[in-house]
Amino acid sequence: MTGPLSGMKVVDVSAAVAGPWAATQLSQLGAEVVMIERVDAFDVMRLTGPVVGDQSGAWIGLHGGKRAIELNLQDERGVRVVHQLVADADVFIQNFRPGVADRLGIGYEALDAVNSRLVYVSVSGFGASGPYSNQPVYDPIIQGLSGVASAQNGDYVKSFVADKTAAMTATNAALAALLARHSTGRGQHVEVNLLDSMIAWSWPDIYWNQSLPDEAEVPTYSEWYSPYGTSDGQITANWTNFRQYLAAAHAVGRPDLVDDERFATRESRLRHSHEMRAEFGAALAKMTTAEALDSLREHDVPSGPVLDRESVVVDPQVVHNGILTESDHPTAGRSRAPRAPARFSSSDPGVPGPSPGKGEHTGVVLSELGYTLSEVADLREDGVIGETR
Repeated sequence: MTGPLSGMKVVDVSAAVAGPWAATQLSQLGAEVVMIERVDAFDVMRLTGPVVGDQSGAWIGLHGGKRAIELNLQDERGVRVVHQLVADADVFIQNFRPGVADRLGIGYEALDAVNSRLVYVSVSGFGASGPYSNQPVYDPIIQGLSGVASAQNGDYVKSFVADKTAAMTATNAALAALLARHSTGRGQHVEVNLLDSMIAWSWPDIYWNQSLPDEAEVPTYSEWYSPYGTSDGQITANWTNFRQYLAAAHAVGRPDLVDDERFATRESRLRHSHEMRAEFGAALAKMTTAEALDSLREHDVPSGPVLDRESVVVDPQVVHNGILTESDHPTAGRSRAPRAPARFSSSDPGVPGPSPGKGEHTGVVLSELGYTLSEVADLREDGVIGETR
């Protein structure tokens, strides 16, 4: 890969989604990522979705282009391998519960002593301290605690939204720390947690009433920003200014709404958003999806269909953008995965390679670190590494 992070090395000992997806974003930008898995267990994401061998639908989407090794970090020889890997690394990512990495000998202070230029990224559920810090956590727990589930009318967003929000936060923070290192010559410890990331992500719209706590409340997007039903399906349609509102009123055959005082200004449309939604919803319900979209688009109103997942992958704009790549995975067969969504004019990262098999690159990575075949065999015999491939 030849992306903007080409030449950078990332060592990732995280599992599940939040840490690994941060490493994936760095990989998609051209960094070399060596991921470390447990010898004695499968990462849960290898078993999530349809599974072929040691590859799953979730795994292929999370881990393209990485190299994978297996290590027993309860053994000091496994920890020594981590130290050797980070000696020339730029970023290290872990998402153990607070305190675990230190006990294993791969905490920030231990690895900073090995490589003072290392950007060490810790991802946790709640933070390194506090009343919840040592509790087990998954994405839905954070959605509930952050107010996101409440904003979804008491349900979860059907995605790893907290995990991936934290991953994007971690990626941005790692890049910022790398930029700071350019000036200082030193790395640093970057701490990211799911709860803080989710609240920060939610604040501009879900929490706009809490931003001005002394003002009268205004319905939030989460209360009325849903698709509209048509006579044969659903569409999305939104308008943020008065010109678009006027166009939408004409598009749905309700020109009388133009002079409705409830919807005359941006503020009044927000305050009366439920009534506005009811008026437009009743009109759209009488139209087919095709009729509604043709009319809304003719009037230049932001709108679109609500596609199922199979329709998304063949949508003409999605195909044109080339975000999805299809390949013949060596284990899983025909597979699809997204490439980096950003485009670079002079350092395009290209298409990521396949997601790795469990421990697929253990032998070659240890060889690069100077281990002989005999030493590798001894590590395998003692259970420090998995079956070498």
